[in-house]
Amino acid sequence: MAEDYYKILGVDKNATQDEIRAKFRELAKKYHPDLNQGNQEAEEKFKQIAEAYEVLSDPQKRQQYDATGSAEFNGGASNFNWQDFTHFDDINDIFSKIFGGFGGSSGGDFFGGGYTNQPDLDIYIRVNITLEDAYYGTSKSVKYKRDAMCDACNGTGAVDGKLMTCPTCHGTGQERITRGQGFFQMVTVTTCRTCNGRGKIPVKPCPVCKGTGTVPKMENISINIPKGADTNIKLRVAKKGNSYGGVTGDLYAVIYVQNNSEIRRSGDNLYVKHHIDFPTAALGGEVEVSLFKEKFKLNIPAGTQPDDVLRIKGAGMPRINSHGSGDLLVIIKLDVPKHLTAKEKELIEELKGEPTKKSWFHI
Repeated sequence: MAEDYYKILGVDKNATQDEIRAKFRELAKKYHPDLNQGNQEAEEKFKQIAEAYEVLSDPQKRQQYDATGSAEFNGGASNFNWQDFTHFDDINDIFSKIFGGFGGSSGGDFFGGGYTNQPDLDIYIRVNITLEDAYYGTSKSVKYKRDAMCDACNGTGAVDGKLMTCPTCHGTGQERITRGQGFFQMVTVTTCRTCNGRGKIPVKPCPVCKGTGTVPKMENISINIPKGADTNIKLRVAKKGNSYGGVTGDLYAVIYVQNNSEIRRSGDNLYVKHHIDFPTAALGGEVEVSLFKEKFKLNIPAGTQPDDVLRIKGAGMPRINSHGSGDLLVIIKLDVPKHLTAKEKELIEELKGEPTKKSWFHI
């Protein structure tokens, strides 16, 4: 390829090495074959810019190229070969930003930012509460174990906080394993085993945490459960998760409201059963309905039938993070006495004989 390498990269002949590198990275992202699958023109262009960069990024090769105006060196052709491409790390770096590395996990955004390997530091614990707890709100004490930041080194893992660049990954936090040969090479990106992805290691490890930056800690904290809490809501306690690299995650308490055999919940409404006698059902009246520690007055209309549902507005579950409450829905159940006095039997027999009242006994 006896080409004008400066023209291929789109840089001036007086361009600095930083300018050449920046232009190469820009073009490599644009013409990389994996972003232009099936596009032979893009693949050829990618090879050209890689060859141009191979020459212009090497001061000795660039000087000789500038002097001869040719890609032939030492009396022979350049014979560019991808296996001999000495700047393959630049390609790998581009791969990691675009794809997170072949076979690896994502490590940075498309156009910038370094590789990050910070684990999920948040902790999730399940907190069981009763329906009554949810109605009134409560607080629950929870115990759990976490990796807390080491106070001796402020989470750096190093005495006096002095760190140095990891010699294995050179500060990237990742190791690259290259397989294959020629143009198509498989690059697997993994977390650096020396620094665990941090990119730096202690000059002198902290004697308390042994260089990890964290120490195990048992926590016993109180979680405030708001009125109206429902199953699967998450309550966040900041900075009570695991720590890593000087950063601490959060604790999330995931609420589970246990079932109540006497009370059914539907959103913010609550359903209860209430038993009344026949005279109250027939003639109407006022009864008292219990809900947890509360007592509510309920008016029973005359002629109320079994399984009728009567509503007490605003007596249901408080609306979480809002004003007001749902309703209390009362399912009426009729109590029929198993044993009657002689007088009661006489009155019922008398009532039974009244034609206009017969329908009352079809309840």
